[in-house]
Amino acid sequence: MKTKTFMVALLCSLMLVVWGCSANQQFASNLTDDRIKELREEYPLSAGSPAYVQTIDVSFDQILEISDAVIIAEVLKQNENFQATLSTEPGTPEGDLAEKDKAQGIEPYQPTFVSYEVKVHQVIVGEEVNENINLFYNADFVGVEPDLKPGMKIVTSIKEGTAPEQKGSYSFTRYATYYVIDDNYVLSAFQGNTEEMINFTKQTDGKTLNNLVERIEELWAN
Repeated sequence: MKTKTFMVALLCSLMLVVWGCSANQQFASNLTDDRIKELREEYPLSAGSPAYVQTIDVSFDQILEISDAVIIAEVLKQNENFQATLSTEPGTPEGDLAEKDKAQGIEPYQPTFVSYEVKVHQVIVGEEVNENINLFYNADFVGVEPDLKPGMKIVTSIKEGTAPEQKGSYSFTRYATYYVIDDNYVLSAFQGNTEEMINFTKQTDGKTLNNLVERIEELWAN
Protein backbone atom coordinates (compact mmCIF):
# COMPACT_ATOMS: atom_id res chain seq x y z
CA MET A 1 0.00 0.00 0.00
CA LYS A 2 2.85 2.34 0.86
CA THR A 3 4.50 1.51 -2.45
CA LYS A 4 1.29 2.35 -4.33
CA THR A 5 0.90 5.63 -2.46
CA PHE A 6 4.53 6.49 -3.17
CA MET A 7 4.08 5.80 -6.91
CA VAL A 8 0.98 8.00 -7.07
CA ALA A 9 2.81 10.81 -5.29
CA LEU A 10 5.78 10.44 -7.63
CA LEU A 11 3.51 10.52 -10.69
CA CYS A 12 1.81 13.69 -9.45
CA SER A 13 5.18 15.29 -8.82
CA LEU A 14 6.33 14.45 -12.33
CA MET A 15 3.13 15.90 -13.80
CA LEU A 16 3.69 19.13 -11.89
CA VAL A 17 7.23 19.31 -13.21
CA VAL A 18 6.02 18.80 -16.79
CA TRP A 19 3.30 21.43 -16.39
CA GLY A 20 5.84 23.77 -14.89
CA CYS A 21 8.21 23.27 -17.81
CA SER A 22 5.40 23.81 -20.30
CA ALA A 23 4.40 27.01 -18.57
CA ASN A 24 7.99 28.24 -18.60
CA GLN A 25 8.33 27.40 -22.30
CA GLN A 26 5.12 29.25 -23.06
CA PHE A 27 6.30 32.26 -21.09
CA ALA A 28 9.69 32.16 -22.82
CA SER A 29 8.07 32.14 -26.27
CA ASN A 30 7.02 35.77 -25.92
CA LEU A 31 8.76 39.02 -25.07
CA THR A 32 6.91 41.00 -22.41
CA ASP A 33 5.20 44.26 -23.35
CA ASP A 34 7.66 46.15 -21.14
CA ARG A 35 10.62 44.51 -22.86
CA ILE A 36 9.19 45.30 -26.31
CA LYS A 37 8.68 48.92 -25.31
CA GLU A 38 12.28 49.08 -24.11
CA LEU A 39 13.62 47.50 -27.31
CA ARG A 40 11.65 49.87 -29.51
CA GLU A 41 14.06 52.63 -28.47
CA GLU A 42 16.73 50.87 -30.49
CA TYR A 43 14.51 49.04 -32.98
CA PRO A 44 11.72 51.49 -33.83
CA LEU A 45 8.77 50.74 -36.06
CA SER A 46 9.00 52.25 -39.53
CA ALA A 47 6.11 54.60 -40.16
CA GLY A 48 4.88 57.23 -42.59
CA SER A 49 5.99 57.92 -46.15
CA PRO A 50 7.75 60.71 -48.05
CA ALA A 51 5.50 63.73 -48.50
CA TYR A 52 5.64 63.50 -52.30
CA VAL A 53 5.21 59.70 -52.55
CA GLN A 54 1.92 57.87 -52.23
CA THR A 55 2.27 54.44 -50.65
CA ILE A 56 -0.04 51.59 -49.73
CA ASP A 57 0.41 48.89 -47.10
CA VAL A 58 1.63 45.59 -48.52
CA SER A 59 1.35 42.36 -46.52
CA PHE A 60 4.24 40.00 -45.82
CA ASP A 61 2.49 37.38 -47.95
CA GLN A 62 2.26 39.75 -50.93
CA ILE A 63 5.95 40.63 -50.64
CA LEU A 64 6.86 36.94 -50.64
CA GLU A 65 5.10 36.49 -53.98
CA ILE A 66 7.65 38.74 -55.69
CA SER A 67 10.71 37.82 -53.60
CA ASP A 68 13.69 35.73 -54.62
CA ALA A 69 14.38 34.58 -51.06
CA VAL A 70 13.98 35.31 -47.37
CA ILE A 71 17.19 35.44 -45.36
CA ILE A 72 18.57 35.83 -41.86
CA ALA A 73 21.49 38.25 -42.08
CA GLU A 74 23.83 40.36 -39.98
CA VAL A 75 24.54 43.95 -40.97
CA LEU A 76 28.27 44.49 -41.51
CA LYS A 77 28.36 48.11 -42.64
CA GLN A 78 26.55 50.85 -44.52
CA ASN A 79 27.97 51.42 -47.99
CA GLU A 80 28.17 54.65 -49.91
CA ASN A 81 24.89 55.58 -51.58
CA PHE A 82 24.78 54.80 -55.28
CA GLN A 83 22.74 55.81 -58.31
CA ALA A 84 21.16 53.45 -60.80
CA THR A 85 19.76 53.83 -64.28
CA LEU A 86 16.25 52.43 -64.43
CA SER A 87 14.99 50.43 -67.37
CA THR A 88 13.35 52.60 -70.03
CA GLU A 89 12.01 49.86 -72.29
CA PRO A 90 9.24 51.17 -74.59
CA GLY A 91 5.76 50.37 -73.31
CA THR A 92 6.80 50.18 -69.66
CA PRO A 93 5.82 52.86 -67.11
CA GLU A 94 9.50 53.79 -66.77
CA GLY A 95 9.84 54.01 -70.54
CA ASP A 96 6.76 56.20 -70.89
CA LEU A 97 8.01 58.51 -68.14
CA ALA A 98 11.44 58.74 -69.78
CA GLU A 99 9.82 59.70 -73.08
CA LYS A 100 7.81 62.47 -71.39
CA ASP A 101 10.91 63.79 -69.62
CA LYS A 102 12.87 63.71 -72.88
CA ALA A 103 10.13 65.63 -74.69
CA GLN A 104 10.23 68.30 -71.97
CA GLY A 105 14.00 68.50 -71.96
CA ILE A 106 14.26 66.90 -68.50
CA GLU A 107 17.12 64.60 -67.58
CA PRO A 108 15.98 60.99 -67.04
CA TYR A 109 15.20 60.11 -63.43
CA GLN A 110 18.22 58.41 -61.87
CA PRO A 111 17.35 57.49 -58.28
CA THR A 112 19.84 57.20 -55.45
CA PHE A 113 19.87 54.11 -53.25
CA VAL A 114 20.91 53.45 -49.66
CA SER A 115 23.04 50.31 -49.43
CA TYR A 116 24.21 47.94 -46.69
CA GLU A 117 26.64 45.04 -46.77
CA VAL A 118 25.30 42.05 -44.85
CA LYS A 119 26.47 38.55 -44.02
CA VAL A 120 23.86 35.92 -44.79
CA HIS A 121 23.55 33.41 -41.95
CA GLN A 122 20.66 31.43 -43.41
CA VAL A 123 18.42 31.31 -46.45
CA ILE A 124 15.04 30.42 -44.97
CA VAL A 125 13.28 29.95 -48.31
CA GLY A 126 14.03 30.71 -51.94
CA GLU A 127 17.18 30.95 -54.01
CA GLU A 128 20.66 30.52 -52.59
CA VAL A 129 22.73 33.70 -52.39
CA ASN A 130 26.36 34.55 -51.64
CA GLU A 131 27.53 34.72 -48.04
CA ASN A 132 28.06 38.48 -48.28
CA ILE A 133 25.61 40.57 -50.29
CA ASN A 134 24.42 44.16 -50.50
CA LEU A 135 20.88 45.20 -49.63
CA PHE A 136 19.41 48.47 -50.86
CA TYR A 137 16.35 50.72 -50.90
CA ASN A 138 15.44 53.98 -52.63
CA ALA A 139 16.99 56.93 -50.79
CA ASP A 140 13.67 58.81 -51.14
CA PHE A 141 12.57 56.56 -48.26
CA VAL A 142 15.30 57.50 -45.79
CA GLY A 143 13.58 57.91 -42.43
CA VAL A 144 10.85 55.52 -43.54
CA GLU A 145 12.69 52.28 -44.27
CA PRO A 146 14.61 50.58 -41.42
CA ASP A 147 17.78 52.40 -40.34
CA LEU A 148 20.15 49.46 -40.07
CA LYS A 149 23.27 49.55 -37.91
CA PRO A 150 26.37 47.29 -37.96
CA GLY A 151 25.82 44.28 -35.73
CA MET A 152 22.04 44.22 -36.18
CA LYS A 153 20.54 40.92 -37.29
CA ILE A 154 17.45 40.87 -39.46
CA VAL A 155 15.04 38.56 -41.21
CA THR A 156 14.06 40.06 -44.54
CA SER A 157 12.78 39.18 -47.99
CA ILE A 158 15.04 40.12 -50.89
CA LYS A 159 14.65 40.76 -54.60
CA GLU A 160 17.64 41.00 -56.93
CA GLY A 161 18.08 44.40 -58.56
CA THR A 162 17.53 44.81 -62.29
CA ALA A 163 19.65 47.88 -63.09
CA PRO A 164 23.30 47.34 -64.11
CA GLU A 165 24.46 49.14 -60.95
CA GLN A 166 22.36 46.79 -58.82
CA LYS A 167 23.85 43.56 -60.16
CA GLY A 168 24.47 41.16 -57.26
CA SER A 169 22.56 43.42 -54.87
CA TYR A 170 19.06 42.95 -53.50
CA SER A 171 16.25 45.29 -52.56
CA PHE A 172 14.47 44.90 -49.24
CA THR A 173 11.52 46.59 -47.61
CA ARG A 174 10.10 47.36 -44.17
CA TYR A 175 6.96 45.41 -45.13
CA ALA A 176 8.86 42.13 -44.84
CA THR A 177 11.64 42.86 -42.35
CA TYR A 178 12.05 41.77 -38.72
CA TYR A 179 14.82 42.59 -36.26
CA VAL A 180 16.38 39.58 -34.52
CA ILE A 181 16.75 40.14 -30.77
CA ASP A 182 19.14 38.07 -28.63
CA ASP A 183 19.28 35.47 -31.43
CA ASN A 184 15.95 34.08 -30.26
CA TYR A 185 13.19 36.68 -30.66
CA VAL A 186 11.98 39.00 -33.41
CA LEU A 187 10.46 42.46 -33.62
CA SER A 188 8.64 43.63 -36.71
CA ALA A 189 10.01 46.64 -38.58
CA PHE A 190 6.48 47.59 -39.70
CA GLN A 191 2.92 47.09 -38.53
CA GLY A 192 0.14 47.63 -41.06
CA ASN A 193 -3.51 48.54 -40.63
CA THR A 194 -5.20 45.82 -42.66
CA GLU A 195 -6.77 42.85 -40.85
CA GLU A 196 -4.34 40.46 -42.55
CA MET A 197 -1.30 42.46 -41.50
CA ILE A 198 -2.53 42.96 -37.94
CA ASN A 199 -3.15 39.23 -37.54
CA PHE A 200 0.27 38.30 -38.94
CA THR A 201 1.95 40.77 -36.61
CA LYS A 202 0.08 39.35 -33.61
CA GLN A 203 1.32 35.88 -34.54
CA THR A 204 4.96 36.92 -34.97
CA ASP A 205 5.91 40.20 -33.26
CA GLY A 206 7.77 39.62 -30.00
CA LYS A 207 7.65 35.87 -30.56
CA THR A 208 10.54 33.49 -31.21
CA LEU A 209 12.66 33.48 -34.33
CA ASN A 210 11.74 29.82 -34.89
CA ASN A 211 8.07 30.77 -34.89
CA LEU A 212 8.64 33.39 -37.62
CA VAL A 213 10.72 30.96 -39.67
CA GLU A 214 7.91 28.40 -39.54
CA ARG A 215 5.34 31.03 -40.60
CA ILE A 216 7.52 32.06 -43.54
CA GLU A 217 7.99 28.46 -44.64
CA GLU A 218 4.23 27.90 -44.51
CA LEU A 219 3.51 31.02 -46.57
CA TRP A 220 6.19 30.15 -49.12
CA ALA A 221 4.86 26.60 -49.52
CA ASN A 222 1.35 27.92 -50.19
